Amino acid sequence: MSTKKHLDTLLQLKADPSQSQRSLSRKLNISLGLTNSILQNLIHRGWIKVQKMTGRKILYLITPEGMANVSRLMYNRFQETLHHYHYTKDLLTAYLMKLYQQGEKTINIYGTGQLAEITYYAGISTPLKLNAIIGDDPSKKIFLGHEVLTLSDFIEKYSQQLSEKSQKELLIISTVSPDKLKQEIKKCKDIQKNIKIIDIESILKTIT
Repeated sequence: MSTKKHLDTLLQLKADPSQSQRSLSRKLNISLGLTNSILQNLIHRGWIKVQKMTGRKILYLITPEGMANVSRLMYNRFQETLHHYHYTKDLLTAYLMKLYQQGEKTINIYGTGQLAEITYYAGISTPLKLNAIIGDDPSKKIFLGHEVLTLSDFIEKYSQQLSEKSQKELLIISTVSPDKLKQEIKKCKDIQKNIKIIDIESILKTIT
């Protein structure tokens, strides 16, 4: 059985030991049967114990052994996340360096999530220059110390560059679904041919 499910269940019980199995299954987004199976497994391991309350109410209490394993599993998850972060960054650094060797000089990052952060730091490890960060959330004004442009502001800014007869292709690294980006760019036919969009999630799937 997945240690991820063990840890997620233990963390939920740590937050609220009195919740029902049905409530727990909803929070874990798994079936009631699987929830029961996980609880029985944790009881068998000695990581949790059941304490009956009044009526039909019961508590799922984490034992000292269970708490020790919560710490261990959380540390393992942290290590896995850190490994994934550095592994992804190394892949992106190599990919962005290849783009630079093919003649790209600047990049624009679309998105402000974790993948955008990894892409940003991967880009720092290459000679590529960051031109802009583009986001969809109007409330997010700054990302990693840089101003976040809305898509409309970015398009307006680039359109002005085109009016100055700058015909250089602009590269956008999309770290989220590029569908909205493509739809907006299609509305501006005068700049559409000058923008190259790379869906970095698709790229990562082909090189991992």
